[in-house]
Amino acid sequence: FGTKMRSVVKLANQRGIDAVVAQQFKVGRQILAGGLMPIIEPEVDINSPEKEAAEAMLKAAILRQLDAQPESLPVMLKLTIPTVDDFYLDLVQHPSVLRVVALSGGYSRDDANARLARNHGMIASFSRALTEGLSAQQTDDEFNATLDTAIAGIFAASIT
Repeated sequence: FGTKMRSVVKLANQRGIDAVVAQQFKVGRQILAGGLMPIIEPEVDINSPEKEAAEAMLKAAILRQLDAQPESLPVMLKLTIPTVDDFYLDLVQHPSVLRVVALSGGYSRDDANARLARNHGMIASFSRALTEGLSAQQTDDEFNATLDTAIAGIFAASIT
């Protein structure tokens, strides 16, 4: 279906964020030209002391790129769950966006689910939060039950 490029934003540096987003969209256009769906993934570090400011800069940079993106060639966005609830709603509703997916970014599953549920239109693309609590030492039944519980919680958080 597609492929992703991941960059990590540690601080609110407009020049750096603009460069990362421009690079991701440039590669995204190459992916689109190959007939695949690009997944643009500029992750904001959840431990950044400037997380909220970095998210504001990131959203502005993404919107500038999206406004230049043909609606006939949509992209997917994979973003850290924002500090402010529904902060990325205008990205979710943008005509050049197929879907906005949330990465858990190191939040615990419960925290990631709670945050995601407050961000309408975003759906989970969790890996760390999904596998939380799973262990090779579990029996098959324990493993499956833990995984089923994780999936149910993540699904519920994704349907807001």
